[in-house]
Amino acid sequence: MTFQQPEYQMPSNGFDNPYPIRSRHVRRWWVFLLVFLPCILASQTYIFLQPAIYQSMATVLTMAKTDIDQASPSADIQHVRIQKQILLGPAVLDKTVEHLQNMLTNNRNWSQDELKSMFEVIPEPNTNLVRLQAEGVDPKLLQRAVNAWIDSYLTLRTSAIADSTDKVTLELQDQLKRIEQQLTDKRREVDQFRLQHDILSTESADNQAHARLQGLNKSLNDALTDEVKTKARLDSVLDAISRNQVVVPEADGNTMAVLVQQAEKLRDQLAGLEAQYTKEYIQLNPRLRKVREQLIELETKITEKSSTGKDFARQEAENNYAAARQAVQTIKKQMQDHKQLAADYTSQFAVHQALQQELLKLETLQQDTKQRLVDIDVKQREKYPQVDVVDWASLPDKPIRPNYLQQALLALGLSLFLALLAVLIIDYLNREPETFAAPMNLGGIHLHHQPQAMLDVAQQQPQVGYQPLKSLPLQDIPRELNPAEVLALFEVAEPPMQAIISLIMNGLSLAEILSLTPDCLNLDTLMILIPGKRNVLMTATVAECLNNGHVFDKLPNPDDINTLLCCAAIDSGLAQPEQISGDTLRFTYMLFLIRQGIKLADLTKIVGSLPPNQLIELGRYSPAESGLPLEKIDLDYLSHVSGSAGYAN
Repeated sequence: MTFQQPEYQMPSNGFDNPYPIRSRHVRRWWVFLLVFLPCILASQTYIFLQPAIYQSMATVLTMAKTDIDQASPSADIQHVRIQKQILLGPAVLDKTVEHLQNMLTNNRNWSQDELKSMFEVIPEPNTNLVRLQAEGVDPKLLQRAVNAWIDSYLTLRTSAIADSTDKVTLELQDQLKRIEQQLTDKRREVDQFRLQHDILSTESADNQAHARLQGLNKSLNDALTDEVKTKARLDSVLDAISRNQVVVPEADGNTMAVLVQQAEKLRDQLAGLEAQYTKEYIQLNPRLRKVREQLIELETKITEKSSTGKDFARQEAENNYAAARQAVQTIKKQMQDHKQLAADYTSQFAVHQALQQELLKLETLQQDTKQRLVDIDVKQREKYPQVDVVDWASLPDKPIRPNYLQQALLALGLSLFLALLAVLIIDYLNREPETFAAPMNLGGIHLHHQPQAMLDVAQQQPQVGYQPLKSLPLQDIPRELNPAEVLALFEVAEPPMQAIISLIMNGLSLAEILSLTPDCLNLDTLMILIPGKRNVLMTATVAECLNNGHVFDKLPNPDDINTLLCCAAIDSGLAQPEQISGDTLRFTYMLFLIRQGIKLADLTKIVGSLPPNQLIELGRYSPAESGLPLEKIDLDYLSHVSGSAGYAN
């Protein structure tokens, strides 16, 4: 058996070329040049045949500049927009066409549509400035057109202001005549009303009806005061009479006082004599006896005046009170009769005040109209229109468009892109069909039907990627305690160790626990302040240990803590107590947080920074719904375990 070579032919490339690779390169260059050269020639020809566009610009202030002693007016946006419409209106454009036609340097005919397409008005924001600009191919012609545009606008605006000034002046003069006639009629009406209703003054108090009403009010007040006084006098007299006191009329009051005073002197004198002499001696001595007789005579007079004065005093008080009451009744009756007159007067005076207000408004309107006429005459806006050319049009020195260089480079890039795209499309359309390898020949036996595993090279075993979770060593992973073991260990441990276990189950390491001071544990804010590292939210178990009086400033070293934890594990009967340490509890707490779905970034906020390989190992225990925010995670392991155990029991 002899071995024969397989019959195998080179596939055709479509051009019957024995050098397919070289032929393909030549074909690509031909396609590239056939697309690139026409595109670049056409685009560059179009670009550089474009005419250069120039722009001429001028700036106009539509409100005249104020004097040096006057404040500048604020921007009037509405006025600026109106002036923009006027500048592009048919009146200004027709005047501009006429102005350009009259220039001796122009050798062309202008039209309004041509100017409207050439001109543009651009208002400056928040100002009364407008920018007038024109675009075209002839820079000198643009300058003349813009300046002619401004001249036409100024001429028409001056004429319009003059016409408006004359019109407004005539209107104001006519208004002033009508106002003066109305003012004369109103003054006559006010005077007639004042005479008809006896209104002497514009002040209400100066008129008779009002003055009479005020006088009656004052008289009534005085009469009421007298009535009160006389009633009080009558009551006092009657009260004195009822108590048998000495009461005399007001006219006899002084006389009675003199008699009482003389009687008192005689009593004093008689008392002095009786102290010196006996009554028999006084009775025998005429001079001394006369003192007693005078005293008896005075007392008799006082008694007589007192008995007769009571009736006179009572009668006098009653008469005065009756007179006061009568006066009050009389004044009230007069006021009642005068009320209607006062009401009529008040109504008439109100009408008079309204007429005065109308008269005042007419006088104010007359003064305002006169002031407007004075302003028009003084300012003379027809001679000084409110327009100022800030900057006349200048001769443009360079075109604004087109940018030949930029457009040429853009056309070059686009032509290259189209040429390369054409090459790619041609290569795709002329792609050769796939060929299969010749059948294997072993000793003259043609293997036309090879096994699928030998022929199908696409079916290959997938490569195994790097899996960091499977590459970590598992022999160094701490043991995880179940909830019952942790609860038994916590209950058997001594109070200081219970405090340490609660801190470990709060996310702290042994080194962080040993660095704590009493100031680091804040019961008010329920925060644990780890010096130089982070702040952790305090769990309820740690807070309860602090409330029970546990201190954290005298703690053993880490080895002693692990020894005490091992002892507590032995005492509680846990399996493999030698594997129980601070790291075991810390690992158990981290798994408790991981299984709740906490984000690994939030885990480091609770337990501190961890090595990357440990984070990857912990990530193996994350549930399907992980990445929960920290607010939805239960941080208190011991309270959670205690509650679950109580519910189970």
